[in-house]
Amino acid sequence: MATLVIDQLTPPRYPLGPMLSASVVLSLFTYPPAGVLATGAAGCLLLTLTQMGEDYVGPLTIISLIVLAILTLLSTWLCMVRQQTENRFRRVQTVAESVQLALLRPLPERIGPLRLAGFYRAADEEALIGGDLYSVRPTPFGLRAIVGDVKGKGIAATQTVASVISTFQEAAPLHPSLSQVAERIDAALQLDRDYPPMGPLQGAGPASSPAQATAPAEEVFATAVLLEFSDDARAVRILDRGHQPLIIVRDGDVSVVESDHSLPLGMGDLLAGPPHAVTHPLRHGDILIAYSDGITEARNATAQERSTR
Repeated sequence: MATLVIDQLTPPRYPLGPMLSASVVLSLFTYPPAGVLATGAAGCLLLTLTQMGEDYVGPLTIISLIVLAILTLLSTWLCMVRQQTENRFRRVQTVAESVQLALLRPLPERIGPLRLAGFYRAADEEALIGGDLYSVRPTPFGLRAIVGDVKGKGIAATQTVASVISTFQEAAPLHPSLSQVAERIDAALQLDRDYPPMGPLQGAGPASSPAQATAPAEEVFATAVLLEFSDDARAVRILDRGHQPLIIVRDGDVSVVESDHSLPLGMGDLLAGPPHAVTHPLRHGDILIAYSDGITEARNATAQERSTR
């Protein structure tokens, strides 16, 4: 509308019809293909009627109409490409959300006398899954949980995250001690180290980027802490495999829970003997916090928002 007003206020020999091309180009970012095509058609019609009303249909008008028509067709095609890209991105996001729900299942609010809460945000803002993990499993030996951080970040660490969580979910209800559960995870990560998962088959999909390549054999490991709560939630057994120490909030005071540190999961073949779990008593109202290095390495509020938690 502004273009037509200016066009009416200027001499006929200075037509501003070509400015309508800008509206067609801009419309491809907001309208569907049909809307872009309609915008271009309306521009061609308005330009023709304006020039005919002024009785000034000359070579410049014809050229302007040709340019506007070409830009309309090109913008419509680009809009179709944009829509296809957006649809593909939404499908990828849906798959990523499904994978996240399959690996990092939402925690129930309560299991027996215990109340649970968890929060996760990947370091990569475009990813839903990073290198951190958590999982809980009710077992005949009490509620068991794991919180860990695998080597690497983003999509490159997803295979290791899947190995750790799936092995924990399988082994937790079968073995009476946390050390045996950790040994099963050790064995799974050692298999991943010795026999790395195969990449995508040729022609089956795009080749992996360097950041998504499988980690070198010696780097397949995960720091983790395994927890086992008693049935009455009066005690917790802690097996620390190189992870950040737990924090307990008791009566408003915050303190670090002491535990025996050991080598990360995946390095069990380097241990002289099985690591020992430490038992700590719990009181009603205690808050036990397990976290990843995204919290401890955050430098300020902005960095903390971007870190993995």
